[in-house]
Amino acid sequence: MAQNPGPPYNPVKGLLTLAWRQALWAIPFALFFGLLSDSGHGLEVYVTSFKASLVFSYAIGVALWVVKTFVEPRMPARQHDLSPTRSLRIGGAYIVAALVGSYVAAFIVHVALVPGFAGNARAMVMSGLFTLIFSVLFGGINFAMVFYHQAVDRARAVETMRAELAHAELRALRAQINPHFLFNTLNSIAALIRIDPNAAEVTTTRLAEVFRYTLRASDSTHARLGDELAFVREYLGIEHTRFGDRLRVVESIEAGLENIQVPGLLLQPLVENAVRYAVSPRTEGGTVSISARREGELLHLQIADDGPGMSDHASESGNGFGLHSVRERLETAGPPHKLSIRSDAQSGTCIDITLPIEPPASAVAARAIPVRSPQGRTSC
Repeated sequence: MAQNPGPPYNPVKGLLTLAWRQALWAIPFALFFGLLSDSGHGLEVYVTSFKASLVFSYAIGVALWVVKTFVEPRMPARQHDLSPTRSLRIGGAYIVAALVGSYVAAFIVHVALVPGFAGNARAMVMSGLFTLIFSVLFGGINFAMVFYHQAVDRARAVETMRAELAHAELRALRAQINPHFLFNTLNSIAALIRIDPNAAEVTTTRLAEVFRYTLRASDSTHARLGDELAFVREYLGIEHTRFGDRLRVVESIEAGLENIQVPGLLLQPLVENAVRYAVSPRTEGGTVSISARREGELLHLQIADDGPGMSDHASESGNGFGLHSVRERLETAGPPHKLSIRSDAQSGTCIDITLPIEPPASAVAARAIPVRSPQGRTSC
């Protein structure tokens, strides 16, 4: 899921934070410069160093606050708001502000605290040290914060695009299921109405369940494995109406996996590919095997058939939109999500999916549909 953007910058809150934070920053600098300047005057040197450090800290802090509040929001933000050029402009503004603040502080110290602070060579060196260290520290910190926030924004943008891609893939899968599958099923129902009205009624009910599930599943990224399997069985039940005994289904589902969350509409495109290429074009039909097993914290799902197999190119890139879409969704999710294909003319095609096993509460389950296997469950 994409993260929500953080709260907008509050200038008043930033100024209040600056009021106490800059005093803390002044302490280590007071100790450093007091130790550097100590010539036997003891505590008085450290008190003076603290006052001077306090002036530098607040002068630079206010200068950076002005950039954050008034300058950065007015930086030209064209189409590529997170471009490196804009980042450099903002970073440069912070560095210039830190330098200006430090020289203003040096003038204040020279006039109000340490007369002659910038009046001789040694004083100029001390002033230069204050200017350099404070400018590099505070300017560098704020510059780093700019890059950090922009890196977070980029991460949010990537997560948003991933979420949108996942929803787009689901909507595309739903749209792909609708046309040709609907036409084929309606033709089968029309043929059954006269010769077997009961079968026509059962097929119509299954068709309604299939489309109800696709509509619901496309609204969420995950579903229960049990619901996905039930959906696939409804789909195969309809296909069995078309192909009869030419379509043989074998299931091997390890017990206790029904509540595991898996990406929605994950199995149906793979099963559809198996039916299309291993059963439909062959007069003898074919066997579609579905298996699920747990291996530690990983879930392995397999869709296999005994068809003619894929070409080498198809095995690498995915055969058809459905398989390609499943592959892209798993690659987008990142490891340990994985899809691998084994295919040859002798043993057919086997698609193996590896998923992490997540707690059941980590995703919203799609509504379960009744389990009706077209031929009864078989195991291998």
